[in-house]
Parts: sequence; structure tokens; C-alpha cells
Amino acid sequence: MNKRMKHILSYTLILLTTGLFQAQKIPGVQMTADTTQIRIGEQIRLSVKAQTDTLSFVDFPELSSMGDLEVVRSTPVDTLQVKPFRSLQKNYYITQWDSGHYTVPPLQIKINDSTLVTDSLKIKVLPVHVDTTKQGLYGFKDPVDIEGKPAKEITGSKSNWWWWLLLIPVLAAVYYFYRKRQQKIAARKILTPYQIAQKALQKLSQEKLWLQNQTDEHYLQLTDTLKNYLENELHLPAKEKISSELLQELKKFRFEDGSYFSVELLQRLEQTLKRADLAKFAKLSPAPPDIDLDFNVIKDVIDYAHQIVQKIADEKAAELARIEAAKKRKKRIAIVTASVIVFLIALIGGAGYYYLNKMKLVDNLKENISKPEWVYSEYGSTPALGLTTPHILHNVDMSAVLDTLPDKVTRLYDEIAIYNDQNFVKKYVIIAGSMDFKQQIPEKTDITKMSMTGILHRIGARNVNLQEADLDDAKRYFGDFVADVPVVGNNLKVQFDSRFFQTETGEKFVLGMYLQGNKENEALIDKVMQSAELVR
Repeated sequence: MNKRMKHILSYTLILLTTGLFQAQKIPGVQMTADTTQIRIGEQIRLSVKAQTDTLSFVDFPELSSMGDLEVVRSTPVDTLQVKPFRSLQKNYYITQWDSGHYTVPPLQIKINDSTLVTDSLKIKVLPVHVDTTKQGLYGFKDPVDIEGKPAKEITGSKSNWWWWLLLIPVLAAVYYFYRKRQQKIAARKILTPYQIAQKALQKLSQEKLWLQNQTDEHYLQLTDTLKNYLENELHLPAKEKISSELLQELKKFRFEDGSYFSVELLQRLEQTLKRADLAKFAKLSPAPPDIDLDFNVIKDVIDYAHQIVQKIADEKAAELARIEAAKKRKKRIAIVTASVIVFLIALIGGAGYYYLNKMKLVDNLKENISKPEWVYSEYGSTPALGLTTPHILHNVDMSAVLDTLPDKVTRLYDEIAIYNDQNFVKKYVIIAGSMDFKQQIPEKTDITKMSMTGILHRIGARNVNLQEADLDDAKRYFGDFVADVPVVGNNLKVQFDSRFFQTETGEKFVLGMYLQGNKENEALIDKVMQSAELVR
């Protein structure tokens, strides 16, 4: 019975404290200015900072303007890493050439898949005042006649009008040839490496240079066509290679899809390149069947490579089409989602006033800000837990938590009640609990320490310094730990004190927590603990 009771109590306390502490590691952005008032043409340095963890991707925008303000320049991103966090900063230098009041609009900083927005800034640009009283004032000068020059020589001689007639056909001819050249450029097709190779092979086949005793030239153009194709299509430095080196490059060349050149095809190419070297350098004249065979081998190598390259290109095009379709589908989903969100916001806004009053959020905030009123209340069934607290503790709805407990556990309880005062404004938390079982607890079963350790485990306490002391009618657990507290911050040193009262069929407890070093909260929690008692 003792072991079974211990497992049940530990499991229950871990679930009951759900929601009291949760880590909030939300990245943040901030924008500051070294000044908010300048004269025309002076510069303001805007510092944009992003606080994230070390694994997040942060993208600062590159801007040429911010609203009506001109971005003169920006600096590279400066990174400061203090694991597990990272601080990034980018500076923008802005200016304005007209006086007035301006607003630096919010900047959008992309962190992973989220976009965070900075606050806007007000900027005042002052004019540069000029004291005109210290400058001399002068009247308008009288018109001056130009002597010795006839009026027609000043305005241009009418006898030169025919030069303009000669200029018109010249301009027309220039425009005509310009248009013709542009049309030729537009009509000219941009050939692919494969089309260029096919065109060269077709020309070489028609010329039949080997019938004109130019076998060496035939093989030279044939091998050059292959090398040009390999360089332009496969980006192999083929022109710089001799035949044996080129074969070695082709044997180990791997296409993007992981395939290689056919071994049988490379063996045929090796024979062709040997005859080509003999024809080019030893003036050997191969037989006509061998010449045709070598021509077909070169053509087969080019066709073989082109088929693989084209297949890869088609697969990439299909993948791009799939990605574009997915983007369009995602865009449609985003539009529908945005419409639903707008509808929900309108619905929530319409019912907001009702829910605020029902949940008493405004009253709770006022209560957290106000001074303690110190009220005495009793919590739980008889024997009840009597406490004097700064405010009345609020009952926590445990229905959602109890629904997650197994039936064999819930059947053992007669009553479970949790009350708390989470004052994140003044940074303290008070939790009171009352648990009664339907059967009596064995005399030697110490459930209080199990309860205390279960609570500390659930709220994510780290580096726990747990101390205990026996009081007249209760057990005291106190000490400190490190935890992440919502709203307040992370990695905080927290002091705690508690009183646990064990009854025949359950226990009552009160636990107070506050930030280490806060003397006001230390006195407040101590006063609550001193008031704790069982009321029978």
C-alpha cells in the first residue's frame, strides 16, 4: 500500500502543477537610434538588434530607403554569441535633405519561418538657417546692347537652313540601319551546345574533306567538334587534353544523376582517337569505312551525353513546376487561412468584452498592481488550511488535469483543490493545495517530501538546494533553485519556503516563491508562512 500510494501521489502532483511555470524562449528584435534630431544632410545611425538562440537563421533586410528617409549605407551583421543565446546587430545610416518630422517605419526581421517587426521611430530634421541681414543687397542690372554684331549673326543666319535638310536623311539612314541590326539580333537563334555540334557535324559530312586529300583536316574538325561540345555542355577542359587524357576524364566523369559514360562507347572512342592522332600527326589516311565509322562514333558520344543531359534538364523542369505548383497551392491556403483568421479576430473582438469580464482579467491585473490588503481565508475541507495572504487566493480549475488521470487514481480521491496568486508584476507566487483521499494514509507514509520534490520537478527547477525542518505540526521545506519564469525571465534564482501539513487522509500545503534578493517579497512570503495553520 505504501509504494502504491507513493507512485499515485508523485504522478498526481506532477500533473496538478501544470501551467504554473513554462519556459518562454521567444526571439526578439529591437531598433534604436543614436539621435532623433539632426540638421539637413546629417546622418542618423539606426541599430537593429535580434536576440535568438544559436541555431536560428536571421535575415536583415537590405534597404535603400526607410519611408521618406534615405539609407546612405549599412554595415555587415555583427554577432555576439553567449550560448545558448546569440545577439546579432546591423547598423543603418539614414539622412534627409528636407526639414520636417519623419517616421522610420517598422522593419521586418525574418527569423527562421517567422517575421518579427520592430517599433517605429520619430525623427526631426531641422533646417539650416542663413542670416541674410549680413549680406549685401543689389538691384537689377540694366540691359546691355551688343555693339558691332548684326542681329542675324546673333540669332543665326537664315542662309544656313539647308544644313538641316541634309541632316534629316542622315538621321533617317542611321535609324534604318539600327533597326535592321536590332531585327537581325532578335531573329538570330541562340543555339545550344548540342545544336552547335550537330550543325558542325552536318557541315563536315557535306564537305567530305577526306575526298580532297584533307584527311588530317577532317579529323581535326571532327575531334574539335567533340571537344567543343564537352567543354560547353559538360564543362570539361577538353581542348587542353591529349587523347589519352581526354579518355581518362570521360571514364571518371559522372553526370548529375550519378550515371557514367558507357564502357563500350568509350572503347570505340579510344580507337577513333588513335586513328585521328595518326591522321593529324603521322599523315595516315584511314580507309573510307573507318572514316565513316569514326564520324559515327563521335556523333554517338555527343548523342549519348545529350540524352543524359536532356533527361536531367527535364527532371529539373518537372521539379521546378512541382515547386511552383506547391507555392501557388500554399498561397491559396494562406489566403484562406488569413480570411479565417480575420473572421476569428472579428468574432473574438465582438465577444472580447464579455470574456474579459467573465475571466476578471482586468480585476486580476489591478489586484497585482495594488498594495497587499492582507486577508485571512480558509482553504480546503476540514481540517482546512488557514492563511493570511496579500490577496485572496484564486481557485485553479483542475478539471482538465483530472481528466488525464487514470480512473484507478481518481477513484482514490475525495477532494482535490489548488489555489494560487501568481503576481508576475511584483514577482512572487503563492500556491496552496488541499488533497483528501477516501481512505486513511498509513502512519509511516511521508507524503510531504514526495509532494515537494514533485512540485519542484514539474515547474522545471534546476540546481535545487532543498532543506527541511520539523515544526510542531508541520514540515518546512525551503531553499533555492534556478528556473525559467513566464513574463519575468529565464535562468532566474528563485527562493522558496513552504509548510506541509499531513492529515490522516491527505495533506494541506502552502508554497511561496520569489526572486532571490527581493527583501520585500521575502518578508511577504515569511508572513504568509507564519500564518499557516490547520483549522479543525
